[in-house]
Amino acid sequence: MLFKNLLLLGLSALSCYGVVIAKDQPHCQHIIFTSSVNATIRSLTPAPDLSAPNATENYLNRLAKKYNTAPNKTRQGTYTFAGYYCKAHGDGHSTLQVLAHGSMYTKEYWDRGAWGNLSIQNSYQRFAAEQGHSTLAVDRICNGDSSHPDPELDCQLTTSIGAFHVLFSALRKGTASKFTPIPKELIFTGHSAGSITVSNHVQKYPRDVDTAILTGWPSGPIAQTFAAAYQARHNILPPASPTRSTGFFPAKIGDPARFADLSQGYIISTNASYRTFGYSGSYDPSYPIFDNLSRGTFPLGEISYIGATSFPAFKGRVIVATGDLDSNAWADKDVVEDARAAFPSASNFEWVHALDAGHLVNYHRSAPGTYRKIFQTLRSREFRPEP
Repeated sequence: MLFKNLLLLGLSALSCYGVVIAKDQPHCQHIIFTSSVNATIRSLTPAPDLSAPNATENYLNRLAKKYNTAPNKTRQGTYTFAGYYCKAHGDGHSTLQVLAHGSMYTKEYWDRGAWGNLSIQNSYQRFAAEQGHSTLAVDRICNGDSSHPDPELDCQLTTSIGAFHVLFSALRKGTASKFTPIPKELIFTGHSAGSITVSNHVQKYPRDVDTAILTGWPSGPIAQTFAAAYQARHNILPPASPTRSTGFFPAKIGDPARFADLSQGYIISTNASYRTFGYSGSYDPSYPIFDNLSRGTFPLGEISYIGATSFPAFKGRVIVATGDLDSNAWADKDVVEDARAAFPSASNFEWVHALDAGHLVNYHRSAPGTYRKIFQTLRSREFRPEP
């Protein structure tokens, strides 16, 4: 996956305007927000025609090289923000986790997968509800049921972080939705590119949330930084996953039945084997098949998902949960210490090993055990909000 760097700026207003009750989960509901954001972005020129074979892959490589030298500009937009809110069981709703998915996934990653038939044992939202945590899984802007604006200009990391900042402000004030009471503790939980969002968010807005949970992390550029450190210490390259052809095409060409209305800057992998990169160890063999059939898109602006590699501003708790077979992280003790050093001001840092699991932590058979470790870690350290 290709990502490039961007510093961020974002503000403004949020409102909730609609709710549909999910039939299969009486304690969960779909919530749609609107969010107005001012963001400093990279001014990227429109992509050329990407319909020819290899055109998308070649353009991504060129975009990655020129991204950091593109001029900055301020861009304002109002976007819809789709969420799936699940209340904690019982009377305890004092803790709320906001969940951000990875690239080419959607908010359903946190429940039963986009194909809707993932085992309930793999549902993070259901497990969290049993542990007394409410959750709000959101489609990052440009993904799932959220807005699909200009894929190059509106889908950059700054805009996503700006939208989340608006959301967190509203949640703290109790104005986000009548269904979301003001939480005593706010936790921001991500996976892969969602974790890149979380780590960069808490650096820019360190008081927005109290705890950061990073799954499938390190990923993207910070994984490359850790890989360089690993190589320097051991004089060998860390383990790497096999190279797979992406088969990227505009989504409206690669899967017209689902994405005919999207502009060509929303791309999709047409190589089914590419989707298997997140699976290692023990998992239901049907999952990669259904995962591929329900795959999401990659907006070209997500090339910006690199951000910072150090997060000294955040003083809250940090939990990292990564598969021990994840080729991005390797679960090496040196990598754990590099990750700890990336959050020098954190009040507490813990690394959770997801056993016999690859990058897609939630989609492996060990997921319930991983969730149990995360919540045990959360309970082991008493939360004390900053004054």
